[in-house]
Amino acid sequence: MKIGKICMALLASVALLGCSGEEPNEPSGGEGGKLATPVGVQLVEGTLTTESASVAWQAVENAVGYKYKVLSSGMLVSSGEVSVTELAIEGLEKKTEYGVQVQAVAKAPYENSLWSQLFTFTTRLRGSSESGPSVIVAQDGTGDFTKVQDALNSVPANNPTPYIIYIKEGTYKEKLLLTKGHDNVVLKGDGKDKTILTWDDCQGTYSGADSSLPETQRRSYTLRVESKQVQIHDLTVENTHQNTNQSGDQAMAVEVKYGHVAFYDCNITGYQDTFLGRDDSGRVYLKDCMVEGNVDFIYGASVMLFDHCQIHANRDTTPITAPSTSVASPYGIVFLDCEVTHDDVGFNGQKVNNIYLGRAWQNAAKSVWIRCKFPKTLHADGWMANMNSSVVEAEKIFAEWGCTYAGADASARKNGGRLLSDEEAATYTIANIFADVEQWEQLTTKYNVEL
Repeated sequence: MKIGKICMALLASVALLGCSGEEPNEPSGGEGGKLATPVGVQLVEGTLTTESASVAWQAVENAVGYKYKVLSSGMLVSSGEVSVTELAIEGLEKKTEYGVQVQAVAKAPYENSLWSQLFTFTTRLRGSSESGPSVIVAQDGTGDFTKVQDALNSVPANNPTPYIIYIKEGTYKEKLLLTKGHDNVVLKGDGKDKTILTWDDCQGTYSGADSSLPETQRRSYTLRVESKQVQIHDLTVENTHQNTNQSGDQAMAVEVKYGHVAFYDCNITGYQDTFLGRDDSGRVYLKDCMVEGNVDFIYGASVMLFDHCQIHANRDTTPITAPSTSVASPYGIVFLDCEVTHDDVGFNGQKVNNIYLGRAWQNAAKSVWIRCKFPKTLHADGWMANMNSSVVEAEKIFAEWGCTYAGADASARKNGGRLLSDEEAATYTIANIFADVEQWEQLTTKYNVEL
């Protein structure tokens, strides 16, 4: 990783402007004059790795060289003199803070300058590969953190480059929040059957009943994401609370608010209301994932694209989607090349006989299925009646195209369900669906993490 990418924000506060806040002494041009203090130590093309760093500074007129000293915890680590205005520092310790001071050496008749203020930096924990982990979460204490939330809290604000959090194998029972402005994050697990993020909250119980708490604490999520350019790989996010037909059983595994987030090779499991794309500015992409639940278990206002995913129902009479798409958005909840599956007997002991593609929640609800595989238990109606009168019926899109398997006969669809024309179906591409997302290709391409 380039040192400039890591420490640019640090420059403003540690630029070398003079010792103890004094103005640099300008050469007087006569005998006994002092050189100026080296000013504006700048970062150059160099490396900040586990054991090395590079710094550079502005040349000082009449200097014949520069003395330097490297300190750590107030102790002198090394010192020397160079004839150039840059310094390569080797043999450092991993994840350790160091400081550098520089002094210009005078050409007669001038005296040496004052020592500069201390320029600080911290070496990396691991190797210099930009695609390696930034931090590691491990329950056995072999990483940087034992809790996932502590790793999320370590993400720098306005982070310009991928901050990779590697979550080692284990079951982590935590309520997790990645807050707005902490962008460019990759969560990497050891596999969807090995790294499990779990919680058991539901709306109306636990913290959900206390309206005096902040909104983020009243939600029933296991993982809530508010940031942009977030990728989540090779793990499971689950909410284990089972709905029992009682009020307050909303139990989200994932909630996306504001953010742009992609899931790759993940399981997202729950019961009622498993996956919420809350805000109409949210953009969600899932590739090669399994999403499980019942009762509107994929829902909300966000534009959400499921690409080659398994959509699994775990109870009878399940509506899969409940969109509340904005009127301004041409796309809502979209499934490309997905397969709908279900348990033979639901978690409540009842045989699964009927499932539905969805029902409209609010606004201009949009749910579209392209080239998907439907089981024979998909009800012939396909869609349930609207949930309330706020649905803008003229703007609603409940549609299918090119779907196969026993439940694909769309001739008897009701409640607005229809087939798309070939021309309409051709518009459902990743590029079109995420056309308003800056750097959408970055979001929809799995980041290569080197472990």
